[in-house]
Amino acid sequence: MNRSLADYILVIGSFQAFFLTALVFRKKEKASHDLIIGAWLIFLGLYISAFALSPAGFFTRHPWLIGFYISLLLLVGPFLFWYVKSLTIHGFEPYRDILWHLLPFLLFTLYLNIFFAPGEYFGNIHGPGEVNKLEFPPAFMLFLFITAISVPFYIAWSVRLLRNHRETIADNFSSTEKKNLIWLRNLIVLLGITWIVLAAIIFVHHVLLLFSDDFCIYGLFVILAVFVIIAGYFGLYQDAIFTSGEDLSSAPDAEETIKYSGSSLKEEDIRKYLELLNEYMKMGKPYLNNQLTLHQLAEEVSILPHYLSRIINECYHQNFFDFINMYRIDEFKSRIADHQYKKFTLLAIAFDCGFNSKSSFNRLFKKATGSTPSGYKNTVSGNHSPE
Repeated sequence: MNRSLADYILVIGSFQAFFLTALVFRKKEKASHDLIIGAWLIFLGLYISAFALSPAGFFTRHPWLIGFYISLLLLVGPFLFWYVKSLTIHGFEPYRDILWHLLPFLLFTLYLNIFFAPGEYFGNIHGPGEVNKLEFPPAFMLFLFITAISVPFYIAWSVRLLRNHRETIADNFSSTEKKNLIWLRNLIVLLGITWIVLAAIIFVHHVLLLFSDDFCIYGLFVILAVFVIIAGYFGLYQDAIFTSGEDLSSAPDAEETIKYSGSSLKEEDIRKYLELLNEYMKMGKPYLNNQLTLHQLAEEVSILPHYLSRIINECYHQNFFDFINMYRIDEFKSRIADHQYKKFTLLAIAFDCGFNSKSSFNRLFKKATGSTPSGYKNTVSGNHSPE
């Protein structure tokens, strides 16, 4: 690998990390997820820049740094997990369980400083391919294995948190814009791809014995730098990350999600509440409120939120999101069949029916009717046109 080009990429990556950190800390009101991603970016910036700015042979002359740099990779997964959890779990406080997530890194660092002699291994590297000739202790290889699986483990854990978050959102909100965290899913996928590429480089070098040690080491840092650059470029378009966007941590977490198993709701109560709900949905049309939530509707119809959720789930076999948006779709269909709405655009009618996003409206309408809004309107207009 061309060193000058690699160094250039590393400098850009580290600068990007520090620049994005500055954007995060410029927020007037910083939440816990801002502090976490700020710390993560500082960590990545220092990690990359310290290597990029070090003189040639510096790590070989200080072999303990090589092991320490490897152990630092055990912090990448926990940073991702804390960031995801701070966005999906209301009131999350990372310091409560921080020690457990730092334990592998601390044990690895302790081992490197007490039981491992870095000078006997890394200090004797003087040419390409010599790393492959070294026979490391079993404990060191075990920590390398833990480091390799650490990020995939935390990625899987983070994906699970996001899945629970989506279910919670669907059970509590009628609109998921700025709450579905699709950008965060993409960030996780990007980190997963980065880690796969890193693993591939190590495999090709140490197992297939291709490329030089210099190419392998620089390749690892360049991939990390590219991750920061792409994540930053992508993140600049996500106001929830680097600008003053909506505080997504205000969404209910999985522990606050409605749990009605064993709830003392009698059959006659269900029928009474169902009749009350249907009447209010028909006459009050609360779905026209594009920010309607389960708790707001429960308060308006004087039904406990967990009772209302149970009724919607059991009687309609839907979550709250689908339940409300079906009413919005029916309202839209009713209005475009009404001549007094002919002067309005389809999107204006959709927004007036409670939708607040063109993309989500088109997607939900197509899913419910099998047709696009314009196609459905043409069908309706054709049915009412004179023969």
